[in-house]
Amino acid sequence: MNKTKILIVEDESIIAMNLKETLLELGYESCGIAPNRCKTIKILERGVLPDLILMDIYLKGPTTGIEIAKELKVILPHVPVVFLTANSEVATIKKASETLAYGYILKPYKKSHLHATIEVALEKSKNDNKKSNELNAIENINKTLTHQLEITREQKSRTVKLKYGYLFDKEKEILYYGDLPIKLTKKESQIIKILCNSAGFYVSQEQLEYAIWQDEPAGYAAFRSILFRLRNKLHKDLITTQSNTGYKIEII
Repeated sequence: MNKTKILIVEDESIIAMNLKETLLELGYESCGIAPNRCKTIKILERGVLPDLILMDIYLKGPTTGIEIAKELKVILPHVPVVFLTANSEVATIKKASETLAYGYILKPYKKSHLHATIEVALEKSKNDNKKSNELNAIENINKTLTHQLEITREQKSRTVKLKYGYLFDKEKEILYYGDLPIKLTKKESQIIKILCNSAGFYVSQEQLEYAIWQDEPAGYAAFRSILFRLRNKLHKDLITTQSNTGYKIEII
């Protein structure tokens, strides 16, 4: 079983070495000691991935432990930070809490307190990461479902499902029977297109004639001839007629 790896960020060398020895006694592994931000980043750049970071709040140099913890929250979002501090002032603890730290250990610390704080931090971090992964998984599922629904809506808006096994693709302007396209003349296709754009509703003969001939009306006889040929290519009840109202294509 691999030991829990802990990175120590402490600028007092004696305290850091004592902390390392204590961690070893408690069954942990120290994967590095850093006195400041620069050294911390260098250790991490070598590929060291700690399971937990013990961070002194007050470090020598321009960058405090709180500022480093905020930076590491971006770089290592799943690694818990436990603060070491000799200062128990409320203002300091409040600032540290903004980094979403997993615990605070006051110096001088007791071995039992150190052990308990580390174990609680590791367990809480494990649960938080599990919840985060579950939420991400749910979010990914929701995104996938949303994408599928968008595709379905797009397909539905692009196609018109008709009775008797017919389907009209509005984008391609092709009428299908099952998977087979129906061979139609240009004028026959125009009738189908108009009827499908108003699927489920009656369209007047005048509208259909205008769609076919526009500024050159050919008259009722010519229209009836085209409609007769079209109906002969389709199911006899796909296009219905209602006197004084017009024509309708039957949808599912």
